[in-house]
Amino acid sequence: EMVMWMVKSEKILIQGLSKTNTGNFMGFAVGGPFMLNHTLVVYNSSLTGDTTGKLKVMLDGREILNHWDEKGNAEFEAPFLLWAARRTEWDVSMHDHDVLSIKPSINWAVGPWPKRFQQEPKGGLYYFKLPNEVEITLSGVDYMSAVIKMAPQQGQSGYCGNFNGIAEDEFEPPAPGSVPPVLVPAWNRAVGEGLEQVSDADNLFKLASPELALSAALVQQASALGVGRQEDPMMASPCKDAHSLDEAEQACVSIPDVDLRAACMADFCLTEKASVVDDAAMSGVMEERLSDGRVPLFVGHGPCRDIGGQALRAVRTKGVRIAMECQELLREVGAAIAGVVGAQLKTEGTCELVVRPGTDVHDLLDFAPSGGGWVDADLSGGVGDPHVGLGGDSFVAGVEKDLSWNCWRLD
Repeated sequence: EMVMWMVKSEKILIQGLSKTNTGNFMGFAVGGPFMLNHTLVVYNSSLTGDTTGKLKVMLDGREILNHWDEKGNAEFEAPFLLWAARRTEWDVSMHDHDVLSIKPSINWAVGPWPKRFQQEPKGGLYYFKLPNEVEITLSGVDYMSAVIKMAPQQGQSGYCGNFNGIAEDEFEPPAPGSVPPVLVPAWNRAVGEGLEQVSDADNLFKLASPELALSAALVQQASALGVGRQEDPMMASPCKDAHSLDEAEQACVSIPDVDLRAACMADFCLTEKASVVDDAAMSGVMEERLSDGRVPLFVGHGPCRDIGGQALRAVRTKGVRIAMECQELLREVGAAIAGVVGAQLKTEGTCELVVRPGTDVHDLLDFAPSGGGWVDADLSGGVGDPHVGLGGDSFVAGVEKDLSWNCWRLD
């Protein structure tokens, strides 16, 4: 077995596990500072002698996604860190269609690339949403088939390449006559940095351990900062004591954007300089000027919330399930109705437009979203859903952290 770097960078670390005698991809592991050094590991159980070949998912050494419903589906969430789902078949409202559009260099015996993920793939279909917009889709076909979606990282290396736009420094073709002609397109030899075997000291498969569980004190610090729900295990406060935290809250209270306010509080505690408040406020002003109210701004993963953390009223569509379509609807309707200030979309749900209090939502009847219009004729907004509020302030300031949701604002 060989552990290799798929992505090696300062913040994001992704490793792959391969059988050296057969070349089968058997597992991957994700960790690094962007996950606060927590470790997600997925591997084919045949590695441990299990003849069923099921996929096993471990977070810090603890198995997750192992309790399925009658359809074989399961979900797991660690706020700020991971939202994960197991499904038995492809779901257009959850999975990224671009995965199916990947064109392999040759057609392998297991069949066309899309069939590795469509219908009911062997071993199930797994989807992971991680911090920094990292997404991973995989199935148990051919032991394991995986797709990583993420932004290029500065100084990135490994078998996924450096993403500098120059193909010539990523691989070189096989020596003439070394492989049959039909295999030549798939037999390129990787070149570049980060191609060495991962050392035991850096091996995420070995480092994953239950002892990495977070302390209750860390959870309380995260709650004190106001950056997530109380069970949030991810953000430790940089404030040295309660008095420093109170001073930071008072200094940054005028900043409406939740993320900018949290960043302001962290900077205030670290530097003890009042000037960071002006810097944070200017960042918010520049963001709004650059957007100029025309382009939806991604606020974060979670249902939209106002400056007080309360839900705003949201009106649900019947059939808009794709993020791009939801943003386009927000752009179109927001340009015509001033009271439309944002949109939110839950995985496997439908797009919801977020409106200011006092907005006449019946004006939305002038628009006909794809998939059947609005949830009901009187546009009640889906009463009964805890994420659909009836009040709230007039500004989308942040989110209630939940990786299964996306929130955008349009001011």
